[in-house]
Amino acid sequence: MAIAPPTERPADVAAAAGGFAEPSPWPRRIAWALLAVAAAAVGVRWLTPGYPEGWIIDVSRWFDAFRDWAIQNRTTSPLFVFLLTPIGDNLKDMLDLVETVLERMTWLGLLVGAAALAGVVAGWRMAVLTAAGVFSFGTLGVWDRSIETLALMIVAVVLALMIGIPVGIWAGRRPRVDRFLRPVLDAMQTIPAYSYLLPFVLLFGIGKPPALLATLAFALPPAIRLTSLGVRSVPETSIEVADSFGTTSRQTLRLVQVPLAKPSIMLGVNQTIMMALGIVVIAAFVGAGGLGQSVLDGLQRLNVGNALNGGVAIVVMAIVLDRVTTAWSQRGRRRQRQLRVAGRAVSRRMLIVAAIAATVAGVVIGREVLRQQEFPGGLETSVLATAANDVVEWSQRTLGGFTSELSDLVLLYLLDPLQRLLVGVPWWMVGLAAALIAWRLAGPRLAIGMFICVAALGSLGMWDFAMGTLSQVLVAVAITIVFAIPIGVLAAQSDTFERWSRPVLDAMQTMPAFVYLVPVLLLLEPGRVPPIVASFIYALPVGIRLTNLGIRQVPKEIVEAGRAFGSTSWQLLRKVQLPLAKPSILLGVNQTIMMILAVVIIAGLIGGAGLGQEVVFALGKQQIGRGVVAGASILLLAVVLDRITQAMGSAPRQSRGPVGQMGFVRWPRIRAIVPGADGARTVGTEREGDA
Repeated sequence: MAIAPPTERPADVAAAAGGFAEPSPWPRRIAWALLAVAAAAVGVRWLTPGYPEGWIIDVSRWFDAFRDWAIQNRTTSPLFVFLLTPIGDNLKDMLDLVETVLERMTWLGLLVGAAALAGVVAGWRMAVLTAAGVFSFGTLGVWDRSIETLALMIVAVVLALMIGIPVGIWAGRRPRVDRFLRPVLDAMQTIPAYSYLLPFVLLFGIGKPPALLATLAFALPPAIRLTSLGVRSVPETSIEVADSFGTTSRQTLRLVQVPLAKPSIMLGVNQTIMMALGIVVIAAFVGAGGLGQSVLDGLQRLNVGNALNGGVAIVVMAIVLDRVTTAWSQRGRRRQRQLRVAGRAVSRRMLIVAAIAATVAGVVIGREVLRQQEFPGGLETSVLATAANDVVEWSQRTLGGFTSELSDLVLLYLLDPLQRLLVGVPWWMVGLAAALIAWRLAGPRLAIGMFICVAALGSLGMWDFAMGTLSQVLVAVAITIVFAIPIGVLAAQSDTFERWSRPVLDAMQTMPAFVYLVPVLLLLEPGRVPPIVASFIYALPVGIRLTNLGIRQVPKEIVEAGRAFGSTSWQLLRKVQLPLAKPSILLGVNQTIMMILAVVIIAGLIGGAGLGQEVVFALGKQQIGRGVVAGASILLLAVVLDRITQAMGSAPRQSRGPVGQMGFVRWPRIRAIVPGADGARTVGTEREGDA
């Protein structure tokens, strides 16, 4: 039955509903703010700042001692002779073999072969895109570096899928295994990419094996998670139908579960490739070479042109791999006998034969006719590098004053005051603040864990560095959220804006974090501000998209009910859409924080202070103990930020207050006034027993 909109004013309606009126949140907010300011003032003025030096545990010397022992016993200890050294040698041989095969295919054979493979699995459009992408590696002058990166990618992804897909199937079919793996995968995905390098360097030294193993470990969780999700998402009715026909467990898996889970598995393949590409670049720190080395050399020498060549090649490789694997995963589940190529029907078998023949022809022509294995030097161009260096010189002359003032503004009014505050108060006040927030959100267990993590940062001797990193993360998060949420709201309200912004956000999310450091150096001098700008650009898309997604997922019935009662667009947004989109928005905040932390750590390359600079220094000076301690501190800081922001999105109901208030964030419960025979009554979005 349709209900006519009430004619009462909002206050009259609330009174008719039983006198319910939302209390003003400002007294509580002001009280909490004054209490926080008073506590900080007391801590800075009268209490001992920082972490007591007498409580610091010198953990780095343990790892340095193990490194020294490993160097002395690498040729005699059974641990190395029978386990680690053979693993490292086999991995190196595998990489060398793949790299040799790619090189001997010649540039023409590799270009044709890559395009043919993309055409078979993803269509002729992806074949054209792949050919253009591979050709661009040569024109940018980074052909050899691209081959090194591609070889490392192929081996790492193949190994990750060989391990991840079977383990994911096992976890999908065994809930007990899934419960066991979940916290392990959570921890693996919380650790920043930088931190994976250090333990493998400690065990395998500098070179390609530690880079490959770090890439494998970093890329493995998506393959396991998404495969497990796909298997668990298969409808029970499909399995029951298979059982009714007498199929065995293995037949059910092969004929029902794996085919129906293919979209999720293919998404896992896509994410595994993108994750591997992200850390392969960073692996240049431990001697892996490749495109990451080109970017690293350019950044260290402040040669933006050379760094940009490597960065553009990384972006092109990421776009090609992402588009091809995405198109592959979106193809029909049933294997088609015929495919449409340029409007004509071609059998799959003939297409595969043609692809193989084209690849062989490309290799033969490259080796026997052109007799040129490397990319022709005459086709290389330095236009991009020259233009980038010219832009750098122009920007320094023209925009130097503006960018300098912007940097000074961020330093003087945001970074420096926040860092002085975090370093100037006692460690236990920071730990207590984190524990109180965690207690408010999720209870005492999380609060205790957060306090222990904060205390561990001081015990490792990394307190000042950790607080420097934390200040950069907090400033970057605040700036990103200020832009991301309004843009996300605009995208949710305008289909046209959302449609035009989608390809831009796709491109921004495809680029590895490493690449964002290059354009930042066009305008800003090395220091603490460039990491803020780079992390803002890198993390902005996820905040926009999850805000947009959350608002668009608000049930249309609730929005229509709000309009029926005379709500304006602003009232609908503030009191209906944003509160109901809270879980998605807070997930965006969580992902924004983790992405910003990753970029801030990497930005140690361009003078970003904090834990990232410690890792860069330790890797450069071979001080493994110092690097491992800095990596462990990064992990602890990531755990604190991740767990608290995760709890924000799933806080218990009793912590939300009468109108869903949580600290300084106010999420009003949505109530609709429905007139009844006996007067008005309230119907909330929560069940009566939960209110």
